[in-house]
Amino acid sequence: MSVKKITSLLVTAILVFSLFGTASAALPGYGEELQNAPSNTPTITFTDVPTTHWASKYISEMASCKVLEGYPDGKFRPENQVSRAEFATIIVKASGLQAKKVNYSSFSDVKTTDWYSPFIEAVKDYMTGYRTADGSYIFNPTAPALREDITVALVKLKGYEVSRLANQSIIEAMFQDYAGISEAAKDYVAVAVENGLVSGYQDETFRPQASITRAEAATLLWRAYQYGNDNKGVGGGNQTTPATPTPPATNPTTPSQPQQPSQAAKFSVDTLVGGIGQGDTDGPVSIAKINAVNSMVVDKNNNIYFLDKDKKKVRKFNNSNGTVETFKAIDSTFNWGNSSDGKTVTNYLFNYMTPMKLAYNVANDSVYLGIKYASSPNYASLLYQLTPNVQVSVYGIPKRVATGTFDFISFSNQGVIFSGSNRNYNDHYDAVIYSGQLGGQADEIASTTDNTWVRYIGGRYKYSPLVDAIALDNQVYVFDGNEGTLSKIQLFPRKLDTIVTQDSISFDAVAAYNGKFYASSGATIYEVSLDGRLTTFIDGKDLTYKDGNPIKKISQLSFDSKGNVIVYDDDNKAIRRINL
Repeated sequence: MSVKKITSLLVTAILVFSLFGTASAALPGYGEELQNAPSNTPTITFTDVPTTHWASKYISEMASCKVLEGYPDGKFRPENQVSRAEFATIIVKASGLQAKKVNYSSFSDVKTTDWYSPFIEAVKDYMTGYRTADGSYIFNPTAPALREDITVALVKLKGYEVSRLANQSIIEAMFQDYAGISEAAKDYVAVAVENGLVSGYQDETFRPQASITRAEAATLLWRAYQYGNDNKGVGGGNQTTPATPTPPATNPTTPSQPQQPSQAAKFSVDTLVGGIGQGDTDGPVSIAKINAVNSMVVDKNNNIYFLDKDKKKVRKFNNSNGTVETFKAIDSTFNWGNSSDGKTVTNYLFNYMTPMKLAYNVANDSVYLGIKYASSPNYASLLYQLTPNVQVSVYGIPKRVATGTFDFISFSNQGVIFSGSNRNYNDHYDAVIYSGQLGGQADEIASTTDNTWVRYIGGRYKYSPLVDAIALDNQVYVFDGNEGTLSKIQLFPRKLDTIVTQDSISFDAVAAYNGKFYASSGATIYEVSLDGRLTTFIDGKDLTYKDGNPIKKISQLSFDSKGNVIVYDDDNKAIRRINL
């Protein structure tokens, strides 16, 4: 049976979300779909659901269809919250999906012997789990099913195409609690609104984190069945197994094979920007095109800034309204004059500037841009703060003739650490790490010359985007994706230690996040801890694509405020989000 042709639950999905007030309160009059109720005389009754109960007919109808069932003591317990495991069971019974009995679990907190395991396995592509801090993937089966959980599950099951970011400005205007909707759920809520599936409450709230009761679930299911126009069955046809929310009397048979370790979840991938051909087009994401992304950062509001080095400009994906704009172009506003002796002014003109690297400082919520300046006899590494105004934040003037490039930019309590300037001495190229306070000139703190830095490839220093760093008070950890090397640089006294070298993997992108490094190879992302331990964070085989376009290679890597992974996929010319 196609999930796009389900028999009840998904016909009009969430068209009565505005029913979800307290169970004892009168139903809000919000839309024509709320004006009718089952006309049949209840054929199944429960001792705790009198005929005067507002949901008695809904409950009876759903119980007669074997979608919801009471308890052995004859009660329905209409005020009980619906757990995530129970809602998984309800989805299976209402949609006609088949419960999957497997000898392993996709979630670390669900055992194969748990009564709800087959139901959860059947709906794992529709009710996703959660990634914990230690890397485990859990389902939270006993936690309440939330309204946004239900929205996501039903929109997926209805088969709506969520390959492009929906217009979130609509739901931002509709719901006063828009900010409370989880970032990964906003696309689905927007799609549900645009398709008339969600109407919200009369107080202009969506209440995404609110749970639902069993009475409300019964009402939702009946309404979806009653107003469906493409199928009129419920319960997936002639089903005989009731969807019971209580464990069966006996446990399932022990698997013949030993239980496997928890398997990685299927992570959905959204295309946020691009994916419709190469170009340099601003505007709504439905028409915006990407030419190139040479560097990328995400701010606390999940706006994405990306650099097109050849076009000499920084573009911005505005998360609040789903549009792309040119944020900053390298123009005369970048011109800067500097005097080291208070008399002679050295002018740095935008014509000779090449943008190299973006950085984001969460401490002051500012975006920075590292620029290489090369015009004989003046060479420098210039770090500009782009917000709120363009201004030089810190600069590195090499001791000898050099061009200033940026491998990494990292912020710490001590200021900013950056690397990439190389200098020419007797035709020899040398990599340098600088440290400086914002607003002043930086000092060299490590270089290949004094064996306190190792960015030295084949006798010649080369700029590379495959490097990032974590700057602490007296230590800088650097992961070089070209060599697969994790190094620790002690600043005072200077000392270099190579922690580990990963010879077996070729990396395509590197990013530092929350005290760890993340490096991609193809579509797989690895996590590298500061002690050098490498583990698989996301296996590329576990990615599912809403627009059907797979990722072959991750060229840029970052994270949003929710911990979701933001990547640039150059093959598809698209910025995409891996939802965790």
